[in-house]
Amino acid sequence: MTAMEPPSRRLRIGVSGHRVPPKLPADSLAPLHALLDRILATMVDAGRKLESDRIANTGGRAGDLVTEFVVVSSLAEGADRIVAEAGLAAGFSLQAVLPFSPTEYARDFETQASRAVFKRLLDRASAVFDLKGAADERPHAYEAAGLFMLANIDLLIAIWDGEIAAGVGGTADMVDRAITDGILVVWIEPIHPDAFKMSRLNDGKRRRAESHTLPNNVFQSADMAAVRQAVKKILAVPSP
Repeated sequence: MTAMEPPSRRLRIGVSGHRVPPKLPADSLAPLHALLDRILATMVDAGRKLESDRIANTGGRAGDLVTEFVVVSSLAEGADRIVAEAGLAAGFSLQAVLPFSPTEYARDFETQASRAVFKRLLDRASAVFDLKGAADERPHAYEAAGLFMLANIDLLIAIWDGEIAAGVGGTADMVDRAITDGILVVWIEPIHPDAFKMSRLNDGKRRRAESHTLPNNVFQSADMAAVRQAVKKILAVPSP
């Protein structure tokens, strides 16, 4: 499986996070959706503003610079679907990274309603990357999907309680790898779904595991102005 080939300008948002209560409380869902709607709308607005400024400064036409906004998600229950749905509502396209074939993956979802949501989102994906993981090695397949996602994004949204991962490829693992790789992380705690933090720039000296053992040294409170600045930085040059 090869990496996705980005166009000249693309803002790619990945997601990692909890699936079900108690780590993702039911009463956090509405404010979480509202916050994500604001964050993603701000990203699109910042990207369009940057695009307009480039056109004005270069004397180009409105169609000369087109930024694509993409959510990369594994479409698991909980955080993966919340961000995917918020992205689609904000005008992002959706790319799905599946640890197994769709039929095998659907076995992970206990209810028919959940499987129906999975199929609906999968049908709306502009691209589907089936990693064809082994059904009897699920933790490793999930980890592979997470790593593939990280390799193809510019920013990670983590809906995470800040605790150490329960197993291989958990959210804490993905956050730590993202920070180590210099990927900006937007962290939303499910118990504080109306506020968020962003990771500090990687200075190249951060040790592995520091993201969840010393979160206050890695993350700082953020606002929409910080989101705009992050988008501006990411889109300042073409995606690698």
